[in-house]
Parts: sequence; structure tokens; C-alpha cells
Amino acid sequence: MSGHPPGTAGSTTADSDQAGRVERTAAIRGGALRVIGYACGVLVSLGTATVLVRHLGIEGFGRYVTVTSLVALVGGVTEAGIVVHGIREFLLKADLDRRRLMGNLLAMRLTLAVVGVVLALCFAVAIGYGQAMVIGVLVAGTGLLVQVSSDVMSVPLQAELLLGRLTAVELARRTLALVLIAALALLGAGLVPLLAASALAGEAALAAIAWMVRARASLRPTFDLRAWRELLAETSLYAIALSIAAIYLYATVIVMSAIATPTQTGLFATSFRVITAGLAIPGLLLTAIFPLMTRGRREQPPDAGAGAIGKVLVVALICGVWMSLVTALAASSIIDVIAGSQGRGATPVLRIQGLMFTMSFVFTAGALYLISIRRYRPLVIASASALALNVILALVLVNELGAEGGAIADVVTEAVAAGGLTVVVLRSLRGHPLTLRFAGALGLACAASGATVLLPIGAIGRACAATIIYFSILLGTGTIPRELLEAARRLGRTRAAA
Repeated sequence: MSGHPPGTAGSTTADSDQAGRVERTAAIRGGALRVIGYACGVLVSLGTATVLVRHLGIEGFGRYVTVTSLVALVGGVTEAGIVVHGIREFLLKADLDRRRLMGNLLAMRLTLAVVGVVLALCFAVAIGYGQAMVIGVLVAGTGLLVQVSSDVMSVPLQAELLLGRLTAVELARRTLALVLIAALALLGAGLVPLLAASALAGEAALAAIAWMVRARASLRPTFDLRAWRELLAETSLYAIALSIAAIYLYATVIVMSAIATPTQTGLFATSFRVITAGLAIPGLLLTAIFPLMTRGRREQPPDAGAGAIGKVLVVALICGVWMSLVTALAASSIIDVIAGSQGRGATPVLRIQGLMFTMSFVFTAGALYLISIRRYRPLVIASASALALNVILALVLVNELGAEGGAIADVVTEAVAAGGLTVVVLRSLRGHPLTLRFAGALGLACAASGATVLLPIGAIGRACAATIIYFSILLGTGTIPRELLEAARRLGRTRAAA
């Protein structure tokens, strides 16, 4: 007989399949909640950018973004793979070990961030930033210490897929920052108080997250040097790759602040602020799947998850191409809302930089897969190559083309990194759904939706029409993964029942 009696392998397999479906639904629901919440947060952030541009002017906003980019660069360089490592290890450890892990992660993250902020201050002084910008680096650096504490504290929420709570806190933080910045702008505040407003909003978010995880994690830093050495030995290659990736994402802003005119830097900063707001979406959506990828590698044969990983790449391409498309179509309206007539020169910059959404989705999908199987070397090679290329292109193109040259440098850099990583991932999988049929359907959807540029319905109307056409074609050709549609239907039924 081929059947299994109750309680043996057959029922165990059924239970495992059911658990897997529940986890996948939770991951997709959590990822969707984070993306929806972050989309609301993006609108809030764009509102903040609008207030800042109109209050500070293009050149003043360029200085604001230069300071925040320098501090963000520090945050990326000093992240050292700590949060992703924490998510993975939190799933594997018992309660006492989890508390010890969290204490050490918090101490390491804060120590590295403090060193980074000091170096950023030295750089700001050495390169000749004005007094307000140097003080701004110090204030924004203080906000970074608050933010990195929140990032570490959020590890239990991410590992246990409690993403709705995290989304609520993030949205509340952005909203509070907008309210404070708007109030300060009405009072005529300068650069430093505006930077301090974001730090204050971050402190409120940290307090909320710390209260949520108080029963799951240690709230005190733990300075166990032996554990630190073990962590660094485990994540050193990944930390190097992540650090380099963080540098090249912000390198263009720093290069422009040194060699471009204040106006060109301001135009680039206006577009860059829109792009950086959207670039968090690939990480938010795909990181929700990361715990499942990690569990899958632990519980299944090496090639069992090839189809699932391939479908993650499919979703990444579909979402990334759509975001690039609507950004190009709506660029003029976005810039008009944020900066008005003084920022019109940022429209072509945004259209070029919008291509980064596609590249970022693909890069993030490949990077998370390689992290889940602990293959860090390709990440180091891809990031290092991209950094070298980005600096060279920025130095050459910014002098010739200004802000548009900086945008081209960013896009080419991200394309090289994403392409190289994708080749490595596909070569490691025995089977994947990235076929000519998929490419043809995606190309058809792009061509048909891109044709809306000819319609006399305004930029936002074209973007909405393109979205409908794009996803209608992908649904009609069966290109969207079935599991994603089924999970969405289950989520809809669950909400209807609730």
C-alpha cells in the first residue's frame, strides 16, 4: 500500500505542508502590510521633502540631503550585517540565548555607529563644509544612534513576522517628523533644527519598539568581546559587501557636493530624495520572505527551494519594472508637487534614476538568497565592482552633464551589481522560471503600458492607466506566480471573515 497510517510520514508531511502554507501566507501578508505602510510613509516623506525644498530652496535642500546622505552612508557602512544576522540567529536560539544575542548586537551596532559618526564629522570638516553643515552632521549622527537602536530592537518583530506593529511604528515616526518639520519651517528654522526634528521623531519610535519587545529581548547593551569576535567571523564577508553597497548608493551625492554647483547638487538631491524613499520597498517586501528562505535551507535538500527562489526573482522583476515605469511617467508631476517651478530641472534626472527601482529589486532578491546560503563572496565582488565604477562615472559624468550625469552613474552602477549577482544566483539553481516566455510577457506589458505616454490625460493619469494595462497583461498571460495570487485570495477571505 502506498498510503501512510495516521501519525506517520504522511500526516507529518501534510502538517509540514500546512505549516509552510501558513508561514508563506504570513510572510506575504507581512510583506504586503509593510509595503502598504511604507507606501503611506513614502507619501509622508514626500510631503516632508516638499516642505523642506520650498522652505530651504533648491540649494539649501541640496545641503540638507548632503548631510543626511553622509550620515546614511555611515549607517550603512557600520551596519555590518548585524540585523540580518540577528534575524537568522534569533530563529535558532532559545530564550536566554536570544537575550544575550540581542544585548551583544545592540552594543556592537552602537559602538560601530559612534566611530562612524566621529569619522563623518572629521570628513565634513576636512572637505570644507560650512559650520551649519558640520553641526548638522553631529545632530543627524545623534539621530543615527537612535535609529540603529530601533533597527536592532526590531529583530524579534521581523523574525516572528510581526510586521504590522513595526509598520505602524515606522509610519508614526515619519508622520511625527513631518509635523515637527512643518512647524519649524513655519517658524523659519534653519538646517540644524530641521535635522533635529527627525532625530526627535526617531526617539519616540525607539521607545515604542522597546516597549513591544521588552519580553523578548535585552534592552541593555552587552559587551561580550568573545561573542563579538564570533559574530564578526561569521558576517565579515557579508559586512564588507553591505558596507561597500551602502557607500556606492550615496557616493554620488558626496561627489556632487565636492565638484558640482550648488544648483546641480540641489536638483540631484530632489530626485535622489524621491528615489531613496522608494528604494526601501524592495528590502521591505523581500526581507519578509527571508525567514522562510532561511528555514527552507535548514529543513530541505539544497536544490529543493530553487523554484521558490526563482519565483522571488520573478516577483522582483515584475515589481521593479512597474515602479520604474510609473516613475518615468509621473516624474514631472512628482517634481512639480515637491519643488514647484524651481525644481523643473530635476524631472529628467528622476526619469533616469527611476530605472534604479528595477535594478534594486533584482539585486535585493539575489543578495537575500546568497545570504540565506551564506555565500558572501559574490556580494563582495559585485559591490566592490559597483563602487569603483560609480566613483569613476560620477567624477566623469557629473562634470559633463551635472545632475543627469550623476543619475546615469547611479543607474549603470546598480545595473552592473544586479546583473552580476543575478548571473551567480541563476547558475546556482537547477531550475528557475526566468524563461523567454516570461521575458516576452514582461516586454509586452512594458510596451503596451509605456504607450500611455501618448495619451492626453496628464502624468498621473498616464501612470494609473499604465498600471492597469501592465498588470492586466501579466495576469492574462499567467506571468504572476500562482502562489502569490492564491495567498492574496486567502488574505482577502481572511479579512472578509474578520
